Amino acid sequence: MGKPIKRLFTVTVLLLIAITGRTQDAERKDTLQAAVKIEARHVEKSLGRLRTGLEGILLMASPLGEGDAIHWAQSLPGVTSGADGTTSMFVRGGGSGNNLFSLDGVPVYGYSHILGLTTIIPSEVVQGASLAKGGFDGGDCNFTAAHLRMVSKEPALAQRTNLSLNNFLVSAEMEGPIGDKLSYIVSARWSPLTYEYRALQKQLPDLVNGLSNFSTTVGDVYAKLRLEMGAHSSLSASVLGSIDRYSFNIPGETYSSEVMNWNNVVGLLRFQSYWDRTRLEISASANLYGTSQEQDKTFRDIRNVLSLRSQLNEYSLSGNLKHTLQPKGLTLSEGMEVRFAQFAPGQVVGKNNVTPIMLSTLWAQAEYAVSERLTVKGVARGHLYGNLSADGGWRFDPDGSVSAQIGLTDWLSMELTGDRMVQYYHTLEGMPVGWSLDMVVPSGLVVAPETSLQGNAGFTAKFGGHSVSLGGFYKAMDGLIYYKYAQSLFSGALAEWETQVDFGKGTAFGGEFLYEYLGKDFYARLAYTLSRTDRHGFLETNDGQPFHARFDRPHVLNAMAQWKGFSAGFILQSGNWENGAAETYDLHLPGEDWTAKYFASVNNYRMPTVIRLDLGYQFEFKTGNVGHKVNLGVCNVTNHFNPFMLYFDGTTETWNEIAILPIMPNFSWRVTF
Repeated sequence: MGKPIKRLFTVTVLLLIAITGRTQDAERKDTLQAAVKIEARHVEKSLGRLRTGLEGILLMASPLGEGDAIHWAQSLPGVTSGADGTTSMFVRGGGSGNNLFSLDGVPVYGYSHILGLTTIIPSEVVQGASLAKGGFDGGDCNFTAAHLRMVSKEPALAQRTNLSLNNFLVSAEMEGPIGDKLSYIVSARWSPLTYEYRALQKQLPDLVNGLSNFSTTVGDVYAKLRLEMGAHSSLSASVLGSIDRYSFNIPGETYSSEVMNWNNVVGLLRFQSYWDRTRLEISASANLYGTSQEQDKTFRDIRNVLSLRSQLNEYSLSGNLKHTLQPKGLTLSEGMEVRFAQFAPGQVVGKNNVTPIMLSTLWAQAEYAVSERLTVKGVARGHLYGNLSADGGWRFDPDGSVSAQIGLTDWLSMELTGDRMVQYYHTLEGMPVGWSLDMVVPSGLVVAPETSLQGNAGFTAKFGGHSVSLGGFYKAMDGLIYYKYAQSLFSGALAEWETQVDFGKGTAFGGEFLYEYLGKDFYARLAYTLSRTDRHGFLETNDGQPFHARFDRPHVLNAMAQWKGFSAGFILQSGNWENGAAETYDLHLPGEDWTAKYFASVNNYRMPTVIRLDLGYQFEFKTGNVGHKVNLGVCNVTNHFNPFMLYFDGTTETWNEIAILPIMPNFSWRVTF
């Protein structure tokens, strides 16, 4: 009974443990000069939104030697990460699947790379990022928590090549003009994880648990073409592709083969036209996201081939028009989007579970600067959603946002936001903690859309080089999904997921604090969140009683400082309640039923506090016409045991914690010519 349980986790976590972890018993182009780069890392604030440029993203400490947009967002108030070092994100009480991650407005569903250490979007092609937690714009839809929007840069006006190397990735990027009107960006990244693992296995075989035939295919490609069609119009086409494939055998068995795979293809065609006071944008996109997890093994003298596959294919057409009416200070925007998607979640052998849907959204937005000290914004949306399966149907849902920014004095302002959001795509969260099953499922006859109703009020003060923001929020959520069989990856229940989910509500409230100091050579930021999030009304979970939401951390503190090339970052997150007590339940595998001890209830084990200190140093130099940028650092300087997950080892019948981010030197070296 113990071995199958242990190997259930091997599929998703053993590779990271082997590379970086340990187990213990439970208890438009970067042309900034060096002298002004500190300025670029400042967080820009607007109605409900925080923004940063590329330098602010790269400032974040990461096992890869430089940050990415999600690690930047995780450092902001109102946001808590899942397991330390990974890209999971929970905002104001929402689940990890309640956030929208987009590149140039196109959703990216499988954004994690190298088992969550970074994202599939190369920093070389990113111009900046913004995180919206409230006061959402008209085009923000089909989520209930937050929108992390990444914007790609436009190609450089002169030929440029970047080569970079970090702990886990080798990359190359080229950009420049092709003639007078056409320009391009091409970026490719590849991970030598296979060879790093085998080298580590040779030197430290006990650490890597003796995996054999370990092989990976990890990489991504991004390409963008831009055509200048005139003084005020342009046409661009871009494509992003990624793959994360891992395969290995576990020695000591008669036969065992483990394979897991994630892949994305995102394509975008966009026309933009600008006039004096009007902007038109028309976009068409395709989004293909697939996952598979497979085992081929001998279990109780019977060879079993276990397979779980999921696919989401989405196609959309959208357009929006924006007018600025001067000198009245009024900006009007309107737009619409039509999506067609096919969901194929939980595809087990012999099961065909394809569901087509159509989602049409019409929205209008008005933003008015009433005076120099008062700006108000209102958004109205209407969603027509159809589940096109045989037992589906159609429904209409309105939602919208209101917000205001009030300048009380020259140095003090107040912000108020209110939002009602509707979400039609749902993520079934499973094990290990903080990760999902990578199953995105649609609303239908059984599953209603998720909704959230949120209010936020805050103050921002600026004096000298100091900026302080303090606010509070309250959010009520409904239609939340709890997947009852999240413990089992390979189960026939996945193909009939609609009958295996429980529905309920959630409440979240708290306070958020953000302080920044911006000097000539020194920058500091401190973000703190005090919050509480619960789930209630789930009749079949926790005996119907309220329980803590996943990664409900009452205290989250993120601090960082930079002086010239030196930087330091500190993270403290209070421990979250998890499913810690072993209970017996039935597990269904093809051809056989058996019982196992596993997480079967909630709120009976509290994970330890996460504490991490990161140090880094960045410097630049030139050799001839070649520029070099080097980041050197150490993640988790104190080697604190930051738990990634908790699991029951059936062989030893003990509870174990796993950490994937011990003390780790990291670096990145970027060459530009």
